[in-house]
Amino acid sequence: MRLLVARLPVLVMSAGIFWVSNQSVTVPQPFSFADKLYHVLAYAVYGWTLLLALRTFPLASRQQVVLALTIGFLFAALDELHQAFIPGRTADLLDWVADAVGIAGAVVLTIVGKERACTK
Repeated sequence: MRLLVARLPVLVMSAGIFWVSNQSVTVPQPFSFADKLYHVLAYAVYGWTLLLALRTFPLASRQQVVLALTIGFLFAALDELHQAFIPGRTADLLDWVADAVGIAGAVVLTIVGKERACTK
């Protein structure tokens, strides 16, 4: 049960991102860079859930981080590629960069938080 609780969030996030990317209708943009902010925030949550899931495997911390970044960056690239085939959507390199920033930020913040918790 504990493994399911740790691994399910990344599966839900993956499915949610895929579903949103599969929609022809885009999200309203209240300001000029809102789209990039949405990408950073969504993929930060995705990166955090990915790292959470990877911690349930017998891997060294460094391996977990490398895998989280690799899987996350690849998933984001595939998501952008997928959008190229959806009417009304486009693949955008800057969207992928925003996704990668979100993933990397979440991974770094998780590591820093873990290290601070260990030193207390």
